[in-house]
Amino acid sequence: MEDPPLGDSPDRPDRDPSGRRSARRFTIGLALVALIGATLYVSTRPLGGPSSPSRTGEGGSPAAGTATVGPAVGQSAPDFISADAQTPLLRDLDGAPIRLVDFAGKPLWIVFWATWCIPCQDEASAIRAAYRAHRGQDLAVLAIDVQEPTAAVRAFALNRDLDYAIGLDPTAAVKTLYGGWGLPSHFFVGGDGVIRDRYLGQMTADLMEQHLLAILGS
Repeated sequence: MEDPPLGDSPDRPDRDPSGRRSARRFTIGLALVALIGATLYVSTRPLGGPSSPSRTGEGGSPAAGTATVGPAVGQSAPDFISADAQTPLLRDLDGAPIRLVDFAGKPLWIVFWATWCIPCQDEASAIRAAYRAHRGQDLAVLAIDVQEPTAAVRAFALNRDLDYAIGLDPTAAVKTLYGGWGLPSHFFVGGDGVIRDRYLGQMTADLMEQHLLAILGS
């Protein structure tokens, strides 16, 4: 009598069903762990690629959005003029051109901002207070508004009683010269025209005082 084919015998015991269930649970568990890990990675990584640097070598808040490379701490601050040195890129609220040489010999705090920018609104009063506190040390503040109508900027300045210099950058050309960072962005320029410090993002009053030391001294 021939032996029945393997696997066809009714007397052959089935493999252990509990073993199959354990293997299935293990596989599902691995898949869940991988899914959770991927979800955490996507939810915590910076939007739009790596976050922008703040200060060179130290802290600072990340800038919003993407940024192109601009002048670093220790480099000369770019002038507010076209590449052919013929066209002023920055004008004040009355339409007069603004040049970097206008602030020669003075510690200069440059702020890129806009009236619609909530962090810019929040820090405007603190900038005004810091400017008034250090005006006796010849501090100059230049707040460069990016791509807004003159009327809107003038109304904001009057409403907030801003008495420091305000420039209009209608095409964002000056902002691009300085790196195209998000708003607000702060650059601290020495009287020799060299960038001594920078901060990308909203500043508190305490942070302002800390960074002003780079151009005012202790």
